Amino acid sequence: MQDELVLINTIRGQKARYCRFVDTKEWANLAELIADRPQLRFFAPDGTLLYEFDSAAEWIGLMRNYLDGSHTIHQVHNDEIEVVSDTEVKAIWSMEDYLLLAEGSDRPASIHGFGHYYETWRLMDAKWRLTDLELRRTILEIKPRQ
Repeated sequence: MQDELVLINTIRGQKARYCRFVDTKEWANLAELIADRPQLRFFAPDGTLLYEFDSAAEWIGLMRNYLDGSHTIHQVHNDEIEVVSDTEVKAIWSMEDYLLLAEGSDRPASIHGFGHYYETWRLMDAKWRLTDLELRRTILEIKPRQ
């Protein structure tokens, strides 16, 4: 098995890029981090499933449209990373995001959330890609547009 610390640091770097690419709206670069057919699920603080995607292209397209003209910050910390094998890593991250959304009929003024990402990363075509992601929110504050 590869050196565990090397794999852990590789996944930390991938997740850091994930956050940066969302905030800087580098959608093509974000797509390179995600498997074509991932399992992506997003839950409200009460456990209700808010969104579910099994297509990276569909999810990124939705984010591209929703975040157009917006300013965001996504931060992760307190990682718990388990190296399952040379080709699979599981991770849990504490997270916070803050979105100042552009005006639009379907957008609130801002969203501020906290929670945990539960993820699986797999080595595919010599690249570590996100194959499973669950965002389980613990706090979600949505400020309506005035």
